[in-house]
Amino acid sequence: MLSSFISPSVIKTGMESSEKEEGFAELLELLVAKNPKLERREAMEALLKREEKMSTAVLPFVAVPHALCSSAGDTLVAMGISREGIEFEAPDPETDKTHPVVNIIFEILFEEKDTETHLQVLRNILELVSKPDFVKNVLQAKSSQEVYDLIESMEM
Repeated sequence: MLSSFISPSVIKTGMESSEKEEGFAELLELLVAKNPKLERREAMEALLKREEKMSTAVLPFVAVPHALCSSAGDTLVAMGISREGIEFEAPDPETDKTHPVVNIIFEILFEEKDTETHLQVLRNILELVSKPDFVKNVLQAKSSQEVYDLIESMEM
């Protein structure tokens, strides 16, 4: 369950970033604060390299940037909410020239030994964001605790 990988301390309800890379860095700071052994440079390079392969904007309003990072230690998840929205590339830019605006970002870092856990976290996120009203409710939340409580209640 996602709630076992995330906590209010790694949920930011008022992201300040207006660019995708800035957003990655903003969420990375939450993960580093909670996991001091996480190497910023390695993590950021891994996230950007993964994003170059294919956009992680998965659903309207939602992106799930994720990358293999040897200093992660375990599967790490941060969540950010951008009220203004951050522009991402379309998942398939050859057939879709649009630039979706993302309001909710789940950033995931994992070690190679954690591949199965990483896939489970991805499945949990996709199940959650597919639920009716999840995005609307998250965007209306006023605090990280409120977002966490929402995630926990919708996982049941």
